[in-house]
Amino acid sequence: MRSTFSPFCLWIPFLAGFTYANIINACPKGPQESSGPGKTIYVQTNEQQNSIVSIPIGHDGKLYGGMTTTTGGRGGDSIDGTTNKPAGPDALSSQGSVIVTDKYLFAVNAGSNTLSMFRIGETNSTHLYMVGKPAIVPGEFPVTVAASVKRDVVCVGYTGAKAGTSCASFTPEGLGQMKQAVEFDLGQTTPPKGPTNTLAQVFFTANDTRLITTVKGDPNTNKTGFVSVLLFKDSRSSTFESLDTRSSPSGTAVLFGGVNIPDTSDLFITDASFGATFLNLNLTTDKVSIQRKLVIEGQKATCWAAYSHARESVFVTDAAANRLIEISEDGSKIMSTLDLKNGDPGLIDIQISGRFVYALSPGNGTTPAAITVVDSFQGRQIQHFMLNKLGAGKRSQGMAIFE
Repeated sequence: MRSTFSPFCLWIPFLAGFTYANIINACPKGPQESSGPGKTIYVQTNEQQNSIVSIPIGHDGKLYGGMTTTTGGRGGDSIDGTTNKPAGPDALSSQGSVIVTDKYLFAVNAGSNTLSMFRIGETNSTHLYMVGKPAIVPGEFPVTVAASVKRDVVCVGYTGAKAGTSCASFTPEGLGQMKQAVEFDLGQTTPPKGPTNTLAQVFFTANDTRLITTVKGDPNTNKTGFVSVLLFKDSRSSTFESLDTRSSPSGTAVLFGGVNIPDTSDLFITDASFGATFLNLNLTTDKVSIQRKLVIEGQKATCWAAYSHARESVFVTDAAANRLIEISEDGSKIMSTLDLKNGDPGLIDIQISGRFVYALSPGNGTTPAAITVVDSFQGRQIQHFMLNKLGAGKRSQGMAIFE
C-alpha cells in the first residue's frame, strides 16, 4: 500500500481568540462532515515546545490536512534503562498522555510538570482553545491523564522521583488546584529510568466510581508491578477515599495499557512481558484478580490497547513489532493478526472509531512518525499518514479521538 498524504502549505490565522501559534494546515482537504465540528484525531508531539497535532477524519476514515497547537508546556524523555539514553521512541512509556472528553482535551507536559486543558472548537474540532493556564502537578514527570465528565474531575499520573496521582476539578473556566490522591514509592529519578518500574496509565472504571492506575514491575530486579484502585467517597463526590487498594495479579509482571470491558467490572490490561490479561475487579474488596492470561507468540513489548465496539474485541500494539493483534474481549483468543508492510519499526498508541483503527508509530529518528489507518472489517491498511510535516517525530506519544 503506498503512503497516502496531502501536500502541505503554511497557513497563519489572524482570528481573535486563538491561543496558539505555529499553525500548519494541509491542502487540499479531503471529505469532511457536512455540518458540526467533525471527527478529529489528536497526537502529542512531546517536543521541548510541546504541541497537539489535530488531524480531521473524513467520512472514509482517512486523515486529511492537520494543524498544531502549542500546549504552553514542555515535553520530556524518560531514560532507557538498557542504554541510559533518552528513550524516544516511546518517550513517556505510557498510555493516555492525551485524552478527550465530550468537549475538552487534556494533555500532560512531562518536562514542565504541568497539565494543559483545551476547549474543542464547536464548529471545527481541529481548533483547540486553551482554557486558563497549564496547571502545576504536585509530582514529577506526568505521563498519563484521565477525566470524568460525570464528576468534573481530572487525574494525572506521574512517575519521576515523586511518583503518584493527583486530581483536580475542572470547569469551563479551567482547572482547579491539583491535590495528591495517591503516592507511589518507586525509588525513581527525574526523568525516570524505564520502561519498567514506572506508571503506565490512569483511567476511570466505566461507571466512574474508581480510579485505576497500572504500575509496571521490573522482572530484572524482582520488583512486582500492581494495579491501584482508588474509590470515590460516594456516588456524587469528586473526592476520593484516603487509601487505595493494590493488587499484583498472579502471573503478571509489566502491566501497561488498560480498557474497560462494557457492561462488566472486568478489565483488559496488556502485559509487556508476555501479551495480555483479562482481569476481574471485585467491587466489594476493590481487589483485582486474573481470570485469563494470553501469551502472544513473537511479542516483544505489547503495551497499548483499545476497545472496538464495532467488533466487540480489543486491539493491541507492540512497540517493536509492526502489526495489529485483535483479541476477543474476554481475552480467550487471538481473533486476527495484521502484519503491516509500510516500513514502521513498531506501533505505540492506538485509537478506534467505528470500523477504523488508528495506530501511531513515532518512528525512530530515521523512519518518520506516521499513523496507520486500518479498516478492521476488511482487515487491511487503507492509509499511512505521515506526521513529520506537522512537527511530530520519534518523541511523539499519546493519541485521542473526538467524534
